Amino acid sequence: MVDFTDGTTSGVVTTDVTPNLGSKIIQVRVPSTFVWGTDSLIVDLGDYGASEISGFLAFEESTAGSIVIAATGTTSVASGVLTIDSTGSTGATKEGTFIIFAY
Repeated sequence: MVDFTDGTTSGVVTTDVTPNLGSKIIQVRVPSTFVWGTDSLIVDLGDYGASEISGFLAFEESTAGSIVIAATGTTSVASGVLTIDSTGSTGATKEGTFIIFAY
């Protein structure tokens, strides 16, 4: 399950890119209502057969599906639940993608 700090789940798409291989690559698309620099992404890693992360990438879209900007954030994992506090265009509401490397 993926949640945002405001409880929004509309428009979220998650994909386990490498199912059944032990190591996981989880792609999460955030909706256009996601506020970069304010909202957090919360992922229950257990839903994907993982409990820890080894890294993540974040990309916000300044133009949906066209212009992509690398973003960053900070992470914490507690009891197999990942929280990513986003950065990027602080206060900007945009779509984007998080790629999570988990095991």
